[in-house]
Amino acid sequence: MDAPIVHLARITPSRALLLFVKPRANSYPLRVPPPHSRKTPWLRVCLWLGLLAFLFTGVSLVAIAFVVLPAEGCPAHGLFVGSHLPPSDPPFGSWLEQRRQRLSQEPVLLVYGMDSYETTLGELGIEVDVAATMADALRFGREPSVAQRARTLYLARNSLIDVPLSYSMDMRRAQITLRPFAQQVRRAPVNAYVNLTEHARIADIPGAELDLEATAASMMQGVLAGERAFLVHTRPIRAQVTEADLMAVDVTRVVSTFETRFTTWGEGHGRSRNIELAAGSIDGMVLMPGQSFSFNEVVGRRSLEAGYVWAPVIVGDEMRPGVGGGICQVASTLYASALLGALQITERWAHGRPSSYTRMGLDATVAYPSKDLRFVNSLPYPVILHLHFPEKGVLRAEILGGEPIAKVRYSYGVSRTMPFVRRIVSVSSLAPGTAKRKQKGIQGYSVVSVVELDFGSRVDKRVYHSEYRPTPEIFWVSPDYDLSALPELPKGAKGIEEKITEAEQEYDPTG
Repeated sequence: MDAPIVHLARITPSRALLLFVKPRANSYPLRVPPPHSRKTPWLRVCLWLGLLAFLFTGVSLVAIAFVVLPAEGCPAHGLFVGSHLPPSDPPFGSWLEQRRQRLSQEPVLLVYGMDSYETTLGELGIEVDVAATMADALRFGREPSVAQRARTLYLARNSLIDVPLSYSMDMRRAQITLRPFAQQVRRAPVNAYVNLTEHARIADIPGAELDLEATAASMMQGVLAGERAFLVHTRPIRAQVTEADLMAVDVTRVVSTFETRFTTWGEGHGRSRNIELAAGSIDGMVLMPGQSFSFNEVVGRRSLEAGYVWAPVIVGDEMRPGVGGGICQVASTLYASALLGALQITERWAHGRPSSYTRMGLDATVAYPSKDLRFVNSLPYPVILHLHFPEKGVLRAEILGGEPIAKVRYSYGVSRTMPFVRRIVSVSSLAPGTAKRKQKGIQGYSVVSVVELDFGSRVDKRVYHSEYRPTPEIFWVSPDYDLSALPELPKGAKGIEEKITEAEQEYDPTG
């Protein structure tokens, strides 16, 4: 009889002992019990105990998690929000709203160099975002993972979680609050120019302006870090003309030139001073292709503080003393040179009367800030405006930079003349029986100007009009003067106005 096959893997300790017992004679063969004939072995007992312990632990965690689940709308117990522990009363949302209102009144300091500006978080448009902060806080203790939820609740109970406040920023409100500070930090750029007298290139100076986006980002970072002093950021403003741009200008080539003359003595002394000052502020200026020139922007307000002096100016239809008299001659000389250089004129005003220093149609009056002389460098290369005095009493305006693009011819015609009148003004300070002609009468003119630009292959024409009002003949007389003793009306006069006094004279400056 074959011996039984013993599955060693299934042998229990009791079965192993029987294998070593020798059977007695005439006894039955040893019977090994089948592997499943005994009750649960000790290894299985251990496994079952471990499984039960795991299940017990999991059930316990689930129970704990659901037992301590935060109430609706309330943060987990012990959770800090913005370094503060929310109280049970008032409700969480109301508590956050109170913090928003309180923090919006906190003073802050904006710093730029040695300057500072005090304001509040609310005025800068920075406030606690109640909805976002509440949503962030209520996520803790409500995780879908039971184990993670239990861990979070444990950490919260032990004050180990601090949810930071969320902030929002109203950029429009910040821009309004920062507007005065923006004006304080703004620095206009200075264009490079050429000092033609000393043959030197003067470098440009970049400007600066408030960088609202960078400043806003800096403020938000500071608020989140608990800071209450913020640096103001600026960004550079590039000059329209840089020193590198000057390298492309050829100062040896003259595009166009125009001259006018003026007196330097008597009443002309003040005019000559103003002419020199205005011309000096323009001389050496560089215009890049497409760049615009504004006389008023470059020369600025004509005032005593700026160095201008009293000199005769046209006021209404009369000559009267005014600060800056004579600068219209600078504008006229430069205008004529720009016109003959084929530059594009965008704004020009004719004088109230024909000018003695230039032909009709080639004059330009300016009055700050209402009337300006503007033109654009329409040439394909940079140009330099060179205003200088080749001799005493002579102003020359040159456009330098390259070969002329066209031959320019100027002509004009008078389409209509207008007679003037005699104006009689009673002046109490005159001696009895005295009459004095204060101003010569001049007819008015409607003038049509034609500028021909010969490009070789074609000829372009530019036509524009100038209106010169009649200039009255003015007599000053004493109150007792016999008007019949005045001379006859000159040629071009049409009549006599009713006599007026000094107080009745209009004073309406036109530049």
